[in-house]
Amino acid sequence: MTKKNKKLSALFIVGCLGIIVVAGVIAFVAAGGMKDSNEIVDGVKIGGMEVGGLTEEEAEQKVGEYMDKLRNRQVTINIGEEQLETTASLLGYSCDAEDTVEKAYKLGKSGNFLSRFAAMGKIEKKDKEFPLESKVDETILRSFIEENCTKYDVKAKNSKLKLVNGKFKATNSRTGLELQLEDTITVIKGALLKDLSGDNMDVTAVVKVTKAKYTKEQVQKCKDLLGSYSTSYATSTAARATNVRVAANYINGTIIYPGKTFSVVKTIKDRTVENGYQSAAEYSSGKVVEGIGGGVCQVSTTLYNAVINAELEIVERSPHSMVVAYVDVSRDAAIAGDYKDFKFKNNTEVPVYIAATADGSTLSFRIYGEETRPENRKIKFKPEILETIQPGEPKIEEDPSKPASYRAVTQSAHVGYKANLWKIIYVDNVETERVQVNSSVYSAEPQHITVGKQTTTPTTAPSPSASANPKNTAKPKASKRPKETKRPQVTKAPKPTKKPEVTKAPQPTQKPVETEPPAE
Repeated sequence: MTKKNKKLSALFIVGCLGIIVVAGVIAFVAAGGMKDSNEIVDGVKIGGMEVGGLTEEEAEQKVGEYMDKLRNRQVTINIGEEQLETTASLLGYSCDAEDTVEKAYKLGKSGNFLSRFAAMGKIEKKDKEFPLESKVDETILRSFIEENCTKYDVKAKNSKLKLVNGKFKATNSRTGLELQLEDTITVIKGALLKDLSGDNMDVTAVVKVTKAKYTKEQVQKCKDLLGSYSTSYATSTAARATNVRVAANYINGTIIYPGKTFSVVKTIKDRTVENGYQSAAEYSSGKVVEGIGGGVCQVSTTLYNAVINAELEIVERSPHSMVVAYVDVSRDAAIAGDYKDFKFKNNTEVPVYIAATADGSTLSFRIYGEETRPENRKIKFKPEILETIQPGEPKIEEDPSKPASYRAVTQSAHVGYKANLWKIIYVDNVETERVQVNSSVYSAEPQHITVGKQTTTPTTAPSPSASANPKNTAKPKASKRPKETKRPQVTKAPKPTKKPEVTKAPQPTQKPVETEPPAE
């Protein structure tokens, strides 16, 4: 192509472009785009809302109403089955148009003709979006959730048993619900910033659901009597009888779920006056003394026998330091402080229920669960005494405040034992197995005797009234009978008292304890 032709082609192209530009300008002018209008150009949006064709004041009003709608929109928070209604602003939401309206208004109204023309061309191809500044104050949101949402937290609740008129009733179980704070903050914040429609909105809080471990259907399986036992406390003092009743009442109605361990010491609470206990006889270092809660060992002992009859797993059991009268040797279970306890475990697959009664003379425990043992299988328990330990010579204690003629047995002798307890298993009335249940050692304790050892005779010093009446001065002769009181000193020879101590049968030695059964 010649230079002349190239030049003509270039001029032709420039001419065409000029025609196109002129046509665009004519169209732009015809549309009023080039005139200084007080309206926002078409196609401009603020926060997704169309403001084209509005004046600046009209746009400010429309955007203000829109922001109010966003702030005041209703937000429903679903928390499990509960619903909490609030507003976006109370959740920390806020929005601001700042100078957005001004920027939208100035679009296409500044610069030279070509720049304005270029800007308008872009808007025609695609709407111009001015973002609305939205934010959520996490401090306000967190505070709201903590104060208003976490109150719907509930712990999972197992079904429980109630024994009403001799029949069991199982309560309904409950599903646990725990709000997850951080996750819920993230969900609500995201929803508020994303949804700019201004419509009411629903959000779902993040919760952790915990199912009840034992439902009503499972607990209802506890209906069979697994084991029971009774002892008498008819000869107890009023204080000791009170202690037995108080401790039994604390245990009554206890439910032990599978795999859980029951503790007598923890269940009957501290043995204090505030908890209902009184001072009564109990064992302490080989002596019978007064102590708050004396007698509660009969409660643990009676329960122990019901538990072994139910064949539940024994976790901890201790014998008394000396034998007690209300059960055979090796069938007792002592408790003392926090170092002696009776504990057993529910080693079945169904909850176990303990029922206790103390009617004024008889203490009884009944243990319920699901019976899985064969009907033709029976058990019984038999103590085996391995060694009998005699109490020995009486212990004499002198009391200077008592006259020389005074002599009293302050504590009966206790025979000591070493013994085992065996469980004998029968199938179809035939013995099939013997299992050792425990091994026990009981200390022997001699009889305790207190004798008087008064060194002065109260009648040796004449009283003022005696000195005033000469006739009474002859009477001190009769008070000089200490020689006669010394004659009974022959009773100090232990021969008469030793004879009863030789009794090997434990029954006589246990009688004083039976009238006042102590507990460690």
